[in-house]
Amino acid sequence: MTKKIIRRLIFVFILVLAVVFGIMHYDKTEYTRDNLEEYVCRMCELSDVPGFSAAIIDGDNEYYINYGEGIDENSRFELASTTKAFTALGILKLEKEGKLSIADPATKYIPWFKPTYKGNAYDITIENLLCHTSGIPVWTITTIPEGDATKEGELTKTIENIKDVKLSSKHGTHHEYATINYDVLGLIIEEVTGEKYEDYISEQILKPVGMENSLFRVSDEENDECVQGYKTMFFKAHPYDAPSYYGNTAAGYLVSSTSELMKWIEIWSREGYGTLDYSDVENETIESKSLDKENKSLGYVFSDIVGETLGHDVSKTDNYYAGWNIYDTYICHGGNNPNFSSQVIIARDRQQGVFALSSLAGSSATRIADGIYRILLGEKLKIGLQIDDNELIDFLSIELMLLFIYFTLLFWDKKSKASCVKRIAGSAVFIAALVILPVVFHYPLTMIYVWFPFTASIALGVSVILAVINILAGCTWVRQV
Repeated sequence: MTKKIIRRLIFVFILVLAVVFGIMHYDKTEYTRDNLEEYVCRMCELSDVPGFSAAIIDGDNEYYINYGEGIDENSRFELASTTKAFTALGILKLEKEGKLSIADPATKYIPWFKPTYKGNAYDITIENLLCHTSGIPVWTITTIPEGDATKEGELTKTIENIKDVKLSSKHGTHHEYATINYDVLGLIIEEVTGEKYEDYISEQILKPVGMENSLFRVSDEENDECVQGYKTMFFKAHPYDAPSYYGNTAAGYLVSSTSELMKWIEIWSREGYGTLDYSDVENETIESKSLDKENKSLGYVFSDIVGETLGHDVSKTDNYYAGWNIYDTYICHGGNNPNFSSQVIIARDRQQGVFALSSLAGSSATRIADGIYRILLGEKLKIGLQIDDNELIDFLSIELMLLFIYFTLLFWDKKSKASCVKRIAGSAVFIAALVILPVVFHYPLTMIYVWFPFTASIALGVSVILAVINILAGCTWVRQV
């Protein structure tokens, strides 16, 4: 009788939790330019975002919206995958200087890098890497070793881990977003320049743009240089110090603030909109907050690169090139690290853009930036049901954990031989799946702990314990029958 009451209470709690979760993430207010800041604050509240900052360009107006204790436009966040556009700009600058060509095979600079497709070695080009059409599979992110810049050769080791990887498609034929493509580009930059990747980008890209206070997270020491990162557990954001992946620096570990990223938006926004004529830099007849006028030639280089990037044929690359998703009216890119997220959206047909940084892993930066951009375009926006991707995983993990407990109690009293065999078989299959599936799909369980809400790891742990209990109980009862 007691078990029956407990089961019913758990089932009712599962249903009530789902209803309450939905209500807590719903907002029916209408938002426009007049209450844009209120929109940002409400979105942060709905997703329990600890810290957020957005740089916004709206015509001639440039401003910031910040949320969270101690957060302002000078607060630094990890950029995650929006770092890729900076790496691409470094590669394209080297091409302008005649030091490489994007048509070159990667093996020209990394001779031992020889991926295969159907047993044959293929020469992936630099352009393939820029477009994510190299054929390198998405799961290769799991091969990136944990370690910082204090360990010699971490970037090289990262690429060595996939030097003979089996491509999932023939290069140049299919777009598959694999973050490690840009780590290969980072190593090419080092081979061509003889400098460390982060030193080259800092001196040749960040400094001239005016982003001198931005840096790369190459070790745990840089954690003190940016705000605390978080990830979700049991409906709340919890501080999380993610491991260092120095080998992935070129793809996701630039650290910057919205005050400096405003300068980055200016370069792409004004060039895309056609309001900035770099040819006038020589005579200093224009004001550009983005360019180092002591190095006027760099102005020309950036102008050419930006224009060529926006004009690149992306019809066969799923609209992707050089760290940007490129569309007719806007360009964009998102980023997600284990404890940070980001999103940039810049119009091509008008002078508007937003770069959003969040100290919470998940989709918060993307969804808030998307809302800001739509409001800038003149939309009247209602949030409706707002659930961050990681919040959803957190919620489902809790619900599945409760369901596992519910069904364990439901079948606990069924002690016939057939019921025991089913209990043992089902639990054994579950445990076997946890062992086999990560191997088949190349995703180790450690990825869940690092990249997903803590609740997912807890749910797996509880499920395994319950499965073992079911197996032991089933074996005991079978012997008694």
